[in-house]
Amino acid sequence: MVEAALSRCEEADPVVVTTVAPHYLAALLDAFHAALHLGVRPRLLADAQRVVENELARRSGPVVGVRDAHLLKTEACCTSTRCGSWFQERERRMPVALVGPERIRSVLRRPSLDSLESCIFVWYRLTA
Repeated sequence: MVEAALSRCEEADPVVVTTVAPHYLAALLDAFHAALHLGVRPRLLADAQRVVENELARRSGPVVGVRDAHLLKTEACCTSTRCGSWFQERERRMPVALVGPERIRSVLRRPSLDSLESCIFVWYRLTA
């Protein structure tokens, strides 16, 4: 449903990522590389993140959707939402949609994610 909504927005250039177990930062960056068609991910995570940042910055209206965000480990969850602020120095913030079942709220209430939960602008509950 989220992908369909993003595809209808004319200004959006949707990038939908889906991680695979174990849902750590490396898996998230692998998913970004696959969604952005960047080929093999650089070995160092910092280099991989830089490649993703540069590709997203090159796009005119990126919107990131992270499927199964409730399964992400804390570091990966922070990175997925932090990508919205990667553009503060370059231009406006990039929207990030965390997609998951209702229990995503409890994941975002982890003490280590306090600052992240305070950045949530809108909650939507979609039903099929």
